[in-house]
Amino acid sequence: MKLSNIFRLPFTSKEKVSLGIQLDKNFARVAVLEKEGKDFILPVMPFEVDLPEDTEQAGLILRDQLDKRDIKIKNAVVSIPIGSTLYKTLKLPKLSPQELEEAVEWNIREDIKSLKGSTVYDYDIISEDENVYHIIVVIAKIDEIEEAKEILYYAGITPDIIDSEGIALINLANLQKEKDPALKEENNLCILHLDYNESYLVFLHNTIFVQTLNFDAKKYEEVNPNEKEKIVDKLIKEINYFFLTISEPRSIFTSGLFVKFPEIQAYMQLKFSTRFALIELDPVKALNLEYEGKKSLSLYSVPLGLAYRRFEDDKD
Repeated sequence: MKLSNIFRLPFTSKEKVSLGIQLDKNFARVAVLEKEGKDFILPVMPFEVDLPEDTEQAGLILRDQLDKRDIKIKNAVVSIPIGSTLYKTLKLPKLSPQELEEAVEWNIREDIKSLKGSTVYDYDIISEDENVYHIIVVIAKIDEIEEAKEILYYAGITPDIIDSEGIALINLANLQKEKDPALKEENNLCILHLDYNESYLVFLHNTIFVQTLNFDAKKYEEVNPNEKEKIVDKLIKEINYFFLTISEPRSIFTSGLFVKFPEIQAYMQLKFSTRFALIELDPVKALNLEYEGKKSLSLYSVPLGLAYRRFEDDKD
């Protein structure tokens, strides 16, 4: 079934402040963006909060943390984990909107059958040739959507958009790429994201691939330096294996826990040598964000990318 106004929602008025929430299994990351002219500021610093399994308690804790920071926004752009979604890219002829939707439904019918339980989906045109649309489809289980909405209900938040966190990273990386002359001519978009529950590599070039990576952040924190090196070596092997069948990019954006473990990026760059450059996915650069703090905001790329959704069609 098609669930309209969940993955995508048109806004009828221009927003000045936006709330982005990255929801995961046991934590949430929250960011607020405020627009001043063509620039963005942070009215409060992004933050992370641990959440219990119980959805009511999780929502109440989230609401408490929002109240402590005097965040009174009641509508948000929210993400569910990338592992809760299935991506598919399609190449379809240019059709009318109704015909295009029917063609998308026809092409994803087997993918929907492969997922247990009821699903929802949404799609967007990511590029086009003379007579062809390149389309990305995001499919999610309804129960994952409902669990997220339940947490937000107890937090006093209405989710105007529910998205996959991978799409938020892609949007932010595209913004940074367009602002950097050294990256602008890169045909591919590649993001390496390390996190507590899921780490993954996202590759986009008219088609999208998501490769799950075997990385346990808590274990990494606890082991000695030699064991840490072995863990990173395994990550490098996984990345090398991924690029056996896909044309390598000239650069890869790094996101998430790379901020907490900068030695991982340094060691990876040493091993990759001149094959490609590892570049921090920096929300400050991507959004022209007015920010004078010394702490990197890359850990909050997802919620900041989500918050930006309210402004992406604002041409003023």
